[in-house]
Amino acid sequence: MAAIDSLLKILDAQKADGLVLASERVPSLKRAGADVPLSMPKVSHEMVAMFFEDLVTPEQRSELDARKSVKVEHTFEGQRFSGEIKVDGGRYHLSLAKARVAAGTGAARPVPQDSHPVPDLPPVRAAAPPPPARPTPVRAAAAPAAAAAPVVQEPVVEDMSEEPDEEALRAADELRGVLQRAHWEGAADVIFSAGLAPRVRTAGDLRELGTPASEAAIAALFASVLGPEQRARLRGAGSVDTALDLGGLRFRANLFRQQRGLSAALRPVRDKAPTLAELGLPDDFTALVGYPAGLVLFTGPTGSGKSTTLAALVEHVNRTAAKHVVTLEDPIEHVFTSKKSLIHQREVGRDVASFAEGLRASLREAPDIILLGEMRDPETISAALTAAETGHLVLSTLHAAGAAMAVDRIIDGFSGHQQTQVRLQLAGTLKAIVTQVLVPVSRNERAVAFEKMLVTAAVAAQIREGRGHQIATAIQTGRADGMVSLEQSLAALVRARKVSLEAAMSAAQDPEALRRSL
Repeated sequence: MAAIDSLLKILDAQKADGLVLASERVPSLKRAGADVPLSMPKVSHEMVAMFFEDLVTPEQRSELDARKSVKVEHTFEGQRFSGEIKVDGGRYHLSLAKARVAAGTGAARPVPQDSHPVPDLPPVRAAAPPPPARPTPVRAAAAPAAAAAPVVQEPVVEDMSEEPDEEALRAADELRGVLQRAHWEGAADVIFSAGLAPRVRTAGDLRELGTPASEAAIAALFASVLGPEQRARLRGAGSVDTALDLGGLRFRANLFRQQRGLSAALRPVRDKAPTLAELGLPDDFTALVGYPAGLVLFTGPTGSGKSTTLAALVEHVNRTAAKHVVTLEDPIEHVFTSKKSLIHQREVGRDVASFAEGLRASLREAPDIILLGEMRDPETISAALTAAETGHLVLSTLHAAGAAMAVDRIIDGFSGHQQTQVRLQLAGTLKAIVTQVLVPVSRNERAVAFEKMLVTAAVAAQIREGRGHQIATAIQTGRADGMVSLEQSLAALVRARKVSLEAAMSAAQDPEALRRSL
């Protein structure tokens, strides 16, 4: 998918006629002849370059360099767009509009161009000087063979206290462009590694984006955000956590040293949590945050969207109920703005030493709901069960392939003499377990399939008596109680033509049960 398509989706959703992008300006839509600014930050010079990079051929790029303007065309979901790219005062200006067909001719009408000149304003930069008139645009990685080409390493950056030179600052600007594009594409992670092309994780898969990053460029990117203590920690411990803000686009970052030099793993911090509908999840999931007390678990492999679903549920509570919500996260991935609910977010390692310590402290903070990022160890699990027993609703995640495995993992984490007590606590507090799986739809998109187990009297007895192997059968036969097996969820996606039968079969734990559900 071309980068510009993410904006054309907004254009289509808002029934606009055109789109205007210009360096250091907020993108705007053309609707009924008027400019309607979008609710997003200004786009940088490099960002505009990335958007039009997918629209021009090498010949058109040469024409743009020579004539400072070029006509472009693009098709998105069957709709043809025409427009123009201009260079004015060293800044880019891109306008696209829906191509209309004149009656009886079949010819496209001329495309209206944006009447506003590109303002000659100084470019806005975070800790970097203005870019040159023609920066190197970020390009999608070429064929895999190109990625294997040897990269000449620059000298290792020994001391982050040194001021980066002009070349490193320009290269850091390109890395900022990668981060902006990744944020717009909804990427989960961005990884910079000295001497290699940046990697971006979308729909669970890593892909290359841009040209190899030098160690000096990575150091320059973080030069303005690391304080003396963080620099000392990087030198001594080999890694440090920090944050990066690019004009309103925020990232949590871990900067670390490895065999080739400096690297960084970054994760976007999003200001808006998705809705259940946007995630493709049913409305009845809201019942999972309707319990007055107890434990609700979300399980699945890394990258299956557990934290995102939890964020959607917390935002539902935020909009609809007057509750006090305390979150314990590592790291914070979505920033909530208190609405009907009061929400306090605490980050492990910054605001609290550990999940277990944060949980114990939260019991003195009068919460109604506690969001626990992950149940990692017996101490945290024990604290979560205590919180659930004492009148709090605890929402958390666990790495497990299904409800039965999740129950076994919780109990097996304790020594033999403790397991009977843990079974009793779990049977009395557990309300539901949801297991999520992401099923490929296309290269950059996946659909959510899930298993939902609700703790009935029968399931509680199975947990209490150590008959966890019977939980799968209880889910299969529990539709009347609101339970959904993974295969039933996959079958619904296939029937709705959201995923292929082949993709569903690959995700199913019981392919024969899936066939029976179709």
